[in-house]
Amino acid sequence: CVLKIETYMPRVTLKRAMEATMSILKKISIAMLASAAMTAGASAADPVIDYTPAPAQPAYSDPGFDWNRFYVGANGAFVNAASDVWGIGALAGINTQFDQMVFGFEVAAQANYDGGTYYGAQYDLTGRAGYLVSDDVLLYGVGGIGHHFGDAVGIAGAGIEFAVSDDVTIGSEYNWSFTDMGTSSHAIDAKARWYFN
Repeated sequence: CVLKIETYMPRVTLKRAMEATMSILKKISIAMLASAAMTAGASAADPVIDYTPAPAQPAYSDPGFDWNRFYVGANGAFVNAASDVWGIGALAGINTQFDQMVFGFEVAAQANYDGGTYYGAQYDLTGRAGYLVSDDVLLYGVGGIGHHFGDAVGIAGAGIEFAVSDDVTIGSEYNWSFTDMGTSSHAIDAKARWYFN
């Protein structure tokens, strides 16, 4: 007696095998593309750091205002003498600067008016010694001699001067003028100076 065993093997057609293979390849391709896209996105989020040192820049310091020059200017003043008068005048001078210290000389002439009436003239020769609180701001003391309203006077005072451009300053000054006869006057003025070499 011969025993016959038959096994059942479904018939797989070539067409079905190709479809199954293509489906698997599509899934693998999609998985690979998704993985590549996520890797590229993560790389794009990372900052790019350049570790090359920057070239050395030369040191630069703004020198500020140049006080070491000649100047001319104008002033307007209130003078408390025998009566209160207003004055207008012109001035010229020179400064020399040593670090934070500024020294100079100034000559000035001023015409004074009481109301609309001419009251008299003032002529001054003063020395200045000052300290730069910044490159553009000068605090200074004043001392000198003058000829005010026909009398010889001594002058003592103080002022402040601000640079408003490379060549122009504005400021204010107080002066006490006194004579050997014991009379005195006080003046507060505003000054504008133009500096040049």
